[in-house]
Amino acid sequence: MRPPICAICDKHFFNEGGLVQFALTEKDEETIKIMEEKGYIGHPPGLEWFCGEHYEKAKSLSNLTLAEAMKILKENA
Repeated sequence: MRPPICAICDKHFFNEGGLVQFALTEKDEETIKIMEEKGYIGHPPGLEWFCGEHYEKAKSLSNLTLAEAMKILKENA
């Protein structure tokens, strides 16, 4: 798992913000399956860190895929 660095502004944080799980694509689901089968450890697909400033907006878009949400979030940043 990557450390808590906001996917929008690259801010390092510890007490504000958090992880948001987005809808998974077929490719994400395949990647997770391979990771589990092979015992790989790493940052899961569709999961991303957001600082306190961006967390609530990101969370409101969690029904979208990460790519879809990031496009909206970066356009409005």
